[in-house]
Amino acid sequence: MKIFRDVISGDELFSDTFPMKLVDDLYYEVEGKTVTESSELDDSLFGGNASAEGADEGAGADGTVASTGINVVMSHRLSETVFTKKSYQLHIKEYMKAIKAHLATETPARVDTFVKGMPAVIKKFLGQFDNFQFFNGESMNPDGMAILMNYREDGITPFFVFFKDGLVEEKC
Repeated sequence: MKIFRDVISGDELFSDTFPMKLVDDLYYEVEGKTVTESSELDDSLFGGNASAEGADEGAGADGTVASTGINVVMSHRLSETVFTKKSYQLHIKEYMKAIKAHLATETPARVDTFVKGMPAVIKKFLGQFDNFQFFNGESMNPDGMAILMNYREDGITPFFVFFKDGLVEEKC
């Protein structure tokens, strides 16, 4: 299995356990799905006795709690954030400078591809800005990657955009 981390924040952003494709050698589209996860309630954490006090609110009759969300977000503890178009433009401009500097020291051969390809990618996403939701990694580092999420044409299937050069790939 491979884990992909943000080069700036170090946050784990996604893994190759999700369907993914590399687009134009510049960004990954990672497909998610809405899931419901359930977990057992541990009464000892609350100091209560469910049998004496009755069932907990939000808990099922069997003592489980369910949460629904998108699997990529839940698995990698991504946090939703908000941008206006102008604030995103400011963020992405600074982020691209940071990634270019990172590439210049770590993988200089990628700088040309990055510099030539990313303006068109960013322009494309800015043209669809109102369709996106944005996420940060677990640390919520404002200098890290702002992950874009949209839905496929079916309106049900979410997909995420992760910029390739802002990622470090680790084998587990």
